[in-house]
Amino acid sequence: MKSHKHVRGLQNGFTIVELLVVIVVIGILAAVTIVAFGGVQSKARITVLKSDLSSAATQLDIYKVSGSTTESYPADLASAGVTPSSGTTLSYTYFVGDNSYCLAGTNGGVTFKVLSSSQNPVAGDCGSSVPAGYETAPIAAGASTSFNGYSPIEPLTCPSAGGIWIAVPGNSLYGTTNGFCVQKYAASNVSSVATSRATGARWTAVNQPTAKTNAEAITSGSHLLSESEWMTIATNAAAQPQNWSGGSVGSGTLPVGSNTASYGGVSVVLSNGQTIAFDTGTSSSYYASYEWTCYTGTNANNCGLAAQNQPIPANAYYTDQSSIFTSYGSLATNGSGYYYGDPRYANSSLGAYVNSSRNNGLGFLRSSYASGSGTVFTFVRGSWNGANSSGLFSLYIYTAQTYAHASYGFRAAF
Repeated sequence: MKSHKHVRGLQNGFTIVELLVVIVVIGILAAVTIVAFGGVQSKARITVLKSDLSSAATQLDIYKVSGSTTESYPADLASAGVTPSSGTTLSYTYFVGDNSYCLAGTNGGVTFKVLSSSQNPVAGDCGSSVPAGYETAPIAAGASTSFNGYSPIEPLTCPSAGGIWIAVPGNSLYGTTNGFCVQKYAASNVSSVATSRATGARWTAVNQPTAKTNAEAITSGSHLLSESEWMTIATNAAAQPQNWSGGSVGSGTLPVGSNTASYGGVSVVLSNGQTIAFDTGTSSSYYASYEWTCYTGTNANNCGLAAQNQPIPANAYYTDQSSIFTSYGSLATNGSGYYYGDPRYANSSLGAYVNSSRNNGLGFLRSSYASGSGTVFTFVRGSWNGANSSGLFSLYIYTAQTYAHASYGFRAAF
């Protein structure tokens, strides 16, 4: 018998297991390639970002040295001509208080930053926390004190001499952008040093030049509270709802005076939570219900102002230091030749006119205007001795600089 062989053909192909192994290997290789490529991209972005930040820091330094008369960093990047590379977004925060900045850059989800104190780019942004010296509470409307979203600025420290001081947030409308320190209470005479304290007889019965000298003697840089500083305090306080009897700005009244003698009888809260106190009461050597302030305008003469330059009925808009007002109303004269006027509103956040009639805590103006007269009169604030005349915006410009009275005191600023 013949023997028949059955010959099978060979089959070329992969089993399912082999295919799965191949797919896994390809996936691993693709992942490695993608990761490697992503790493290259990330390194490229970081390189570009660091280069942009370093270049920007150099331009900011150049601006500080040659582009600013005060050796300050610019308020924005455009002023220094900073232009980032395509794909890079820069975020610049300038801190006026200590002339410093934080500059952050982002490119493709990668973020680095540089600081004025350390210009070596490091990973991270400038953070969302409020920098030291800035407050988030509202300030009086009508003035812009916002710097890169933070407002306003206040001093970090106040003097150790002179008793109790508080920090006051700045207001660019009055040229006090960086804020200042002020004595919380009217000054007392403590071993011939003008000292802020809650109790004890105030340093009264001194004329304005003497008050100025006493304030300047506390420490280097201290001075008699200026008109600009008083207005900064007043407009800030008027914008805080807790200072209004109705619980909201413009509702009810601001604090008013009283004939009842009291240390710190009237107090107001500022936007940073600090409290400043004013004495109320009748004429007494223990209390300072009136306070000298120093005028610092173009016509300043030892903190006073010539009568011919004061507000008059013909220009009821008193827009020098008190430009926060729409007007003091229509000024009218009394039998003694003094002119009076009531402020229409304290600040634009009120949203409507609030006629004071001298009894809602805004106060009023009393001017000693005399046509052609060069007689210099002082500035007096507060008048916290009666509800019909006292208030944050009360302003007397009718007292001679040599005048001294038991109820006239002062406080220093720094």
